[in-house]
This record gives sequence, structure tokens and C-alpha cells, in this order.
Amino acid sequence: MRSSKVFFVFVLLASAVGMTFVAPRVEKHVATSQAFPATVCPGFSSDGNTKALLSGSGALVHLISPKSLTFKHAGQRNYSLTQDALLIDGNPTTSVGITYSSGKWLGSTLCNVGTGDQWFVGGSGSVTSKGKLDLVNSGLSDASVELTVFTSHLAPITSTVIVKANSDRILLLDALAPSEGTIAIHVLTRSGRVTSFMLDQQQKGLSSLGLDYVNSYPDPATSVVIPGMAYTAGKGNSLSHILRLLAPGTLDATIKVTIHSTEGDFTPIGFDGRTLAHGKVYDLPLTNISEAHPFSIVISSDQPILAAARSSISVSGKAEFAWATAATKLSSVTLNLGGLSPAFVFSGDQIKVNIQWISDTGKRGSLTVRGDQVTYWKPSTNLIRATFTTSDTATFANLIFLTVNSSQLGFSYLPVMPGANLETSTLPIMDARVISRE
Repeated sequence: MRSSKVFFVFVLLASAVGMTFVAPRVEKHVATSQAFPATVCPGFSSDGNTKALLSGSGALVHLISPKSLTFKHAGQRNYSLTQDALLIDGNPTTSVGITYSSGKWLGSTLCNVGTGDQWFVGGSGSVTSKGKLDLVNSGLSDASVELTVFTSHLAPITSTVIVKANSDRILLLDALAPSEGTIAIHVLTRSGRVTSFMLDQQQKGLSSLGLDYVNSYPDPATSVVIPGMAYTAGKGNSLSHILRLLAPGTLDATIKVTIHSTEGDFTPIGFDGRTLAHGKVYDLPLTNISEAHPFSIVISSDQPILAAARSSISVSGKAEFAWATAATKLSSVTLNLGGLSPAFVFSGDQIKVNIQWISDTGKRGSLTVRGDQVTYWKPSTNLIRATFTTSDTATFANLIFLTVNSSQLGFSYLPVMPGANLETSTLPIMDARVISRE
């Protein structure tokens, strides 16, 4: 009898051990998902044409409007806009927004996802200003945005605005900074998904004084590179440059400005050890710049600063200008150019950039641009798309759009930066294994 009980207990123990091999076992795994977020192109303009240069007619888009919530195929590579901003479904290429008026002006900007923290160093609130700040809320809930306006005279002024869901809100620069010709604006999104754009337009009476977008920059830094500046506006035409600077922190900044070109490097008079009072915006003329090729501007500072450069041209009594903003370090970027043919300027100590391109006729090509400090490439054909790759982490790039003839006038700079970066997210997965045997 006792032996049978012992045997019974043994059977139970053996069964329990066996169940650990045959029972389902739950294992936790993690799945990784990668995708590009949707980006926004501005729709506002003046009396010209505005287009979003897309990757192709099959790109998925929808207008930022309460009446539009569904993505649809664009149906055209260069998507025409009238007033509403455009949301572009995530893809590896960066779209470009352009606005132009034949014979008057050209403006260009990167379509981007918006970082929630954007700086605009440019624009004006003077009596000739028709400039605008566009706050685009691509989310489905109202957004709260904090604006801080810096000027050359007054202390920074901060205000909060609300942008309704799936819409945009346009603010006039001369209302944000009345009669102030030298401004910078910090746009900080407190809640919601907001992408901001600035359009600087100057007009006196019926005469246009020029137009360009002011591209945003994410953060102040102690080293700022503006990688490509035009060196000529053509024979008989004038070209001048002004450097706009801001030390937004609580301490004054001491700066040094260096001009890099293929002819050599130099520091303009008065720009070595110059002090910037904090919270004040400066417009400083860059004089005696007589380079024979495009050049770059490098600014070093003991405090984080922001900088941009405004180039102005005069052609047969007509005026136009362009804002060159600081660029981030170049890695791998693909820009949709929609059939345009800008000059590409690269800045760095040892430049080696591979460019792959597709022309408007479908022709494909590639080349490697090499140089020291500054080099440039002007394609001989119009481009639909261009991809830039480099292993050098200290190379910067800029595009120059410049058209000067008797019937056309257009001038704009565009930093070569991605509109959105690849985002990685993880999702937990519960995996039930029915049988597991060793």
C-alpha cells in the first residue's frame, strides 16, 4: 500500500515536470517600426504663384483645412497652392516650397515636419513690410504657440496664440513688431503639432522691393555656418550683404566672423572680438566683399547665437533680396527640385560630397564634388531631384537661385537639410509558443 502511494506521488511529480516542457510559454518580443513623418509646405503667398515640389504625381497629400482630412494622390509633381498649406505623407525625400512672380521675385523654403521649437532670424515690421508668419497646425486638436519677438531696440516681447485644429493662422510681421526693421522671432509650440514659416516681403506703394522665405533654424549655437553666398548679380547690377545676429540668452556674446572662399579666408574689419548685447538684434553690413566665386560665412562665439545674412540686388531699377540662413551638418539628403537649376555651394575643411541627380528629361547622373573650405557646382540642366551624401560630419551646403535678365528677376537661398528624419518606434509583441522542447 505504501509503495503504491510512493509511486502515485512520483507520477504526479513527473507529470508536473513534463508540463513545463509541453505547456504554452509566453515570450515577450519587441518589434521595431521605422517611418518618415508627414511634412508641411506653406500655402500663403502674395500676388504670385506658389507650388510644392513633390517626389512625383503619386505623392499622397491633403490640404490643411477643416474640409480636408483624407490623403489623396497629388496628380502632379509640382503641386499648385492658393492659400491653404499642404500636408505631405511621410517619404524619404524633402519637398521644397517656392513662390514666384515673373519678373519680380522668387522665394524658396524647405517643407518640414516642424520641431516645435523654431527660430526665424529675418523679416521686418517696417512700413514697407508685407511679411507674414504662418503657424500651421496639422493636428486634430487645437494648438498653443508661444511667440517671442526680438528687436533692435525693445526688450523681447512674449505672447501666446491659439491655432485651431487642421488649420493655419497667419500673423503680420508689422503687427508683431510695429515699425521695427530688424527682428527675430522664436516660435515655441506648447501643445499640438505646429509647423511655422516666415515670408518676408517688402513693397513701397506699387513697387516691389523683393520677397523671400526666411528658413527656420532649430537652436542657437556657438558655431554658426552660412554655407553659400552669391558673389555677383551680373554686369552693371549691384549686390550687397547684411549680417543679422542675435544672442538670445542672458549673457552678452563676443563673436568672430570669418569669410571662407576659394580665394582664401579673412575676417572683415570690425568683426573680430565684436560684442553683441544679449536680447538685441543687430544688422551689420558686410562691406568690401569682392570675391570672384560663392563664399561662406562662419561665426564663432563664446555664447550661443543665431545668425542669417540678407543679400540685396538692384537690376535696372528693380530690387530683390534673399535670406541665407544657417545650415546643419550635411549627411544624406534628397531634395525635390521640380525642374529648377540652382547653384550648389559646399563649405567645410575637406569637402567630399557625392551627388546623384535626375534631370527634367529623365536623365540620371552622378558626380563627386571635392574641395577645401568652399566649392560649388552648377548643373547644366534642370533637375527634378538631387541626393547628397557625405561621410564628412563637418560639411554644410546651400542652394542659390539667381535669375537676372531683362524679363525675369528672382533670388533665393535654400539650406540643404532634411525636412524630416527617419523616426524609430518600438511595439511590444506577446508571442505564445504552443510547444517548446529541448
